Amino acid sequence: MTTTVTIDGGKSELRLLLRAAAGHQLGVGPGFSYQPHEDGVDRILAAVRGAAATISLPGQVAGVVAGLTGVPGEPAQRRRLALALERQFGGPAVVVEDSVLAHAGALGGPGVLLCVGTGTTVLAVDADGDHARLDGWGPHLGDRGSAYAIGLAGMRAATASYDRVGPATVLVDRLVAALGGVDLAALQRYYRDPAMISRTAAFAREVLDAAAGADAVAVRICAGAAADLADAAQAATDRLGLGGAARRVSFSGRLLTPGNPLHQALSAELEARGLPLVTPRAEPLDGGPALLSGAAPYARLLACQGGDA
Repeated sequence: MTTTVTIDGGKSELRLLLRAAAGHQLGVGPGFSYQPHEDGVDRILAAVRGAAATISLPGQVAGVVAGLTGVPGEPAQRRRLALALERQFGGPAVVVEDSVLAHAGALGGPGVLLCVGTGTTVLAVDADGDHARLDGWGPHLGDRGSAYAIGLAGMRAATASYDRVGPATVLVDRLVAALGGVDLAALQRYYRDPAMISRTAAFAREVLDAAAGADAVAVRICAGAAADLADAAQAATDRLGLGGAARRVSFSGRLLTPGNPLHQALSAELEARGLPLVTPRAEPLDGGPALLSGAAPYARLLACQGGDA
């Protein structure tokens, strides 16, 4: 068995999996977020070093694949990141978007993946390696059906209910608790918080919990998010003309826990479109070997994007 490193990195944490004949080791480090004045490469590398420091690494590996949220968009920055990873681990490195790694883990072949976390990215791949990517526009321009979209809708519904211009919902008390009050000081703390987007996304958990308790407003928000995700999956399917066994949808991200209100609503929406929602076969970290080995259909996907997505 060749020794490989797979990295799955996002805003909340970065996980690093070392696969070797002697066994597997999992390292966990801090997440990373970009600042307007920087390209983010140094922050990613710091997170990688943090995760690597928690395990025992060999001096050389056969390959490294890093699937990252908000991967550097400029080719020069991405190459700099790949070269730094090669120096750190002693083996060739491939840098891809987190959705590519998650697709290989969840489906390991043709189909559509809904990568749903704070934001939303949809990746469809056919048997030949042709692909279509939807959304990933960020919280202000897209991320339909994401935790941020659900959390924001829940917060807005709560304030409308509080002001008595919207229907009653248990989300009011949950919002007051999340903000620490409804006075001016509490609102200023929320709007001035550098983590405002992640705080808003975290409120999606309150919405899903309220929906599980049959709160009508929360149920409606979940239904709307599910419809948005199903629309994206349908569009991706149609764009590639997926048919037969490739006409399937899977998901990545803790928001779509099987059986929760969002998962149930999404399953129903997709079924109405003739698109089965399938449970991921594995997690994103397990997608590394398929990408490193050049297995179909991912070899062409990587080649089309210059080998570094």
